[in-house]
Amino acid sequence: MFSRLNGSSFLWKLCLLSLCYLPIAFSHIISSTFDFIVVGGGTSGLLIAEKLSDDPSVSVAVLEAGEAVVDDTTLVPVLFTRFIGTDVDWEFVSVPQKHVSGIQISLPRGKLLGGTASVNGMYFVRAHRKEYDIWEQLGNSGWNWKTVDAHIKAVETFYPASEHDQEEFAAADLPSDHGNKGQFQVSYSNFWQPEPLLVNYIAALNTLGINRTHRASGGSTAGVWQSPTAIKPDNRSRSSVGTDFVLAGNKKPNLQIFTGAIATKIDLNGGISTGPSVPTNVRATGVEYVSGGTNHTINLTSRGNVIVTAGTYQTPKLLELSGIGSPAVLNAHGINAVVNLTGVGENLQDHAGVLTTFEIKSGLGQSIEDLIRNATFFAEQEALYVKNRTGALASVPGSTIVMLPIQSIVSNQRLKTLTALLDKALLSFKGTPLEKQLNAQRDLFLDPDVPDIELTLTPGAQDPRASPDPTKSHVTISVITVRPFDRGNVHLNTTNPLDLPLIDPNFLAITDFETEVFVDGIKFVEKLTQTAPLSDIVTAQLFPPSNATDSELSSFVQQSIFSVWHPCGSSSMLPKDQNGVVDANLKVYGTQNIRIADAESWNTYLGYGIRERPDSRGDFQTSCIASRVYQSVGASDVMG
Repeated sequence: MFSRLNGSSFLWKLCLLSLCYLPIAFSHIISSTFDFIVVGGGTSGLLIAEKLSDDPSVSVAVLEAGEAVVDDTTLVPVLFTRFIGTDVDWEFVSVPQKHVSGIQISLPRGKLLGGTASVNGMYFVRAHRKEYDIWEQLGNSGWNWKTVDAHIKAVETFYPASEHDQEEFAAADLPSDHGNKGQFQVSYSNFWQPEPLLVNYIAALNTLGINRTHRASGGSTAGVWQSPTAIKPDNRSRSSVGTDFVLAGNKKPNLQIFTGAIATKIDLNGGISTGPSVPTNVRATGVEYVSGGTNHTINLTSRGNVIVTAGTYQTPKLLELSGIGSPAVLNAHGINAVVNLTGVGENLQDHAGVLTTFEIKSGLGQSIEDLIRNATFFAEQEALYVKNRTGALASVPGSTIVMLPIQSIVSNQRLKTLTALLDKALLSFKGTPLEKQLNAQRDLFLDPDVPDIELTLTPGAQDPRASPDPTKSHVTISVITVRPFDRGNVHLNTTNPLDLPLIDPNFLAITDFETEVFVDGIKFVEKLTQTAPLSDIVTAQLFPPSNATDSELSSFVQQSIFSVWHPCGSSSMLPKDQNGVVDANLKVYGTQNIRIADAESWNTYLGYGIRERPDSRGDFQTSCIASRVYQSVGASDVMG
């Protein structure tokens, strides 16, 4: 239950120079009964707990499976990927993906107080305004661009880039599209090396009709722009609820934080075990958890609520272990179905991407590629960061975003072909709970204002299959589809609550259509690198080969898909007839006092694409969810 500070020599240097502070141990109340039990101490969970506990008459407990951690991985922007495969990574892996050559795909998530937001890539961006409006169109009153944007602004404090960076690197957003009084500090990267690569990249895009936008945070995302990042501008360290919470320590006597506490079951009263109807009398009475190998239970007061913020993969497992879910799934594990909700664990979505790799001219400037292969350069950059918070370590690598409506890169005839492939695939969903949301996505696909593909540019060769020459310089351009039509699922694997769930993202399930969209994205990247002035510095295409046929590109896609680690939808906020799990107030159907407040409740994916790593796109949007939950179960009006 106490914070731990990693004792690496690098971090101690940072602490001595006031980049971080020795954490204060959490204060605790001695109690086993609470008005609110929050399961999951990520961004949403901590925001909700903080708001609820502002009322001293209310008691709040947070159960977090991970520990409270502050180290260079959680603080220094460029080092975030070091969390992968460590004790702060859940190390989820998909089941074999039948449409992606049968491979299992890594699905890293943060296992620490603050969740993935404490270890991710720190992007702080919004989707297109029309994508938020779909949430309301699908039956969720009050969930639209206007309301979500207001919540986003409320939690951010924005710091514009310098005039030079705005002009040279497209690091420009209207300040009026941002907030200025919130707890998330939002700034821009400020290490752009190699600068000629980025300048020529933007110029080549402009030549092809892809223009800059300064309204990306105002709901108009198409074009090329720099992603704002959740980095504190004064000391160039991560700005996140989890990191700030750990560093400050918990000083509230009515807020108790249980770290190393894995929730195993929500205890329920009432309900039914059979039949299609959903009960209305089921009430949570407490939550069971394991800590240090010992089983424990904390209880709710008579007016209490359980708020589940355990993440897209863990929340369905917890519900199913508690008897909430599809009877077919539960009965297979000998679990009595207290609440029959077939949508639990369904509607899983995740962004997918492929990497294209190019060789570029040497001598353009040292980049993050050299941090990995040049110890002297790393030491120099470390010294710069410790001394004055500048250099390669102070920024998120690869923050240049290109958002492309499909209409901007294909002909009208090609669009008709793609639409025919999509419509053929969607026939199989006619009359199913997914029909309405997939048709809404189809409308967005045909809207020329709304992006469908994202490109991200990162110095270095990120795909080892490209066999890069270590003496030369490289660049990777990721191609990401931003609103998947495929739908997967996640369910418990065994009745042992410590076992990880079975996760099937079902990548490329709409195989012909989704593969072809990726192929079109790759072809555009090839065209882009052959366009001046970018063509002046790109010397070779390494992978996929420049002479690949359409068939070979299709095979490349189906062998190369990776998760960009942004799952959502597994406990969707939808009407019950659309396989919803929670209503517009995020209350689980059939229960009186269980709510879900995290990305698993998103019903369709927002179209901001992602990197080949976690980013913080979800952080502030789950903070919007947190605000909605607080409004519906606020400490001043605790619902019974």
